[in-house]
Amino acid sequence: MKSYNHLYEKTISETNRRYALSQAKHSKRFRKIMKHRHMSDDAAVEQSLDWIVNYENAEHVPVYIYDGITRKERTIIVPTMEELLVQHCIVNAMKPMFCKGMYEHSYASLPGRGAHKGKQVIEKWIRTDPKNCKYVLKMDIRHFFDSIPHDRLKAKLKKTIHDEKMLELLFRIIDVTEVGIPLGFYTSQWLSNWYLQGLDHFIKEQLCAVHYMRYMDDMVIFGSNKRVLHRMRQAISDYLEMELGLELKANWQVFRFSYGNNQGRDLDFMGFRFYRNRTILRKSIMYKATRKARKISKKEKATILDARQMLSYLGWIDCTDTYLMYRKWIKPCVSFQQLKRKVSRYDKYDEKRVYQKLVSLYTAKGGKSHGVKLQICREHSPTDCT
Repeated sequence: MKSYNHLYEKTISETNRRYALSQAKHSKRFRKIMKHRHMSDDAAVEQSLDWIVNYENAEHVPVYIYDGITRKERTIIVPTMEELLVQHCIVNAMKPMFCKGMYEHSYASLPGRGAHKGKQVIEKWIRTDPKNCKYVLKMDIRHFFDSIPHDRLKAKLKKTIHDEKMLELLFRIIDVTEVGIPLGFYTSQWLSNWYLQGLDHFIKEQLCAVHYMRYMDDMVIFGSNKRVLHRMRQAISDYLEMELGLELKANWQVFRFSYGNNQGRDLDFMGFRFYRNRTILRKSIMYKATRKARKISKKEKATILDARQMLSYLGWIDCTDTYLMYRKWIKPCVSFQQLKRKVSRYDKYDEKRVYQKLVSLYTAKGGKSHGVKLQICREHSPTDCT
């Protein structure tokens, strides 16, 4: 196993902190906090060094949300502005470690590895290798984020990272909760995927699964033999308990995959329902999309939030075989061209407003350096400034 040193130095480097800031600013909430504090990018980069060196967990109030797609209530811990920027710095420094040895079909919360990419891979397996896609083993881990044992995660980090300062910083973030890792922290999605790398290799290399995919803690294995899949399920359950201190949820399933005229069962995974010859949306997503379309049609004017949500649903519809549903229930209610224009106008107006605000703040402080003003123009103006 390769070990990693000098990660703390990479974390606190100015180049890394500036890049982490550009990533954190993708969050609308982060940008609002910076604007409320009248904090420039340079000031945030300068202060971020102190935030890393003297890192302390803030007091968090858990936020309870209802996930309408999975129909589950989830507990989220929202990081502060300082915590989020520090976490981006840490992940940037540790990405080589996280990505080395990562299973090629591990998806969710990873750049370029979303549900749509996973959908394309499963469709390819079904289309090109029907013999090994006869049966399906579907399973997931019980209370995954809330159950990751701190001692085993820390021991795994100690084996790989030989940098005491970096380990101390990571352990502080992990210890924000007494058990498990906090859902909502940027570091959690990377640590959780990395923690399950051993499981991925166990399934592929020792159990010899032909087609295996993991979407965070949800797993799917295709096979040609039902008994073999049952043995795999038992071996995976034992591995999770013995090696990772986790538990397989009791609602695992082994079933005959869709074939012929409505024979077998479809696979419901990642928000999609896979059949032998087509892929459609999960019913709950279909219902949410049609309800949103009807609500928009009853309004005199759609809000920017309505437009963004409906366009998001369009992205799901475009990559599935659900055009008939779209034509019958959604197309008569909304005009996607109007929604796209609305979002485009809003984004252009928002950029212009930010630019004007920065220039007015600079002028109010009595700035006279044209070079600084030119830099503001280049960074924030929606058009070229000369």
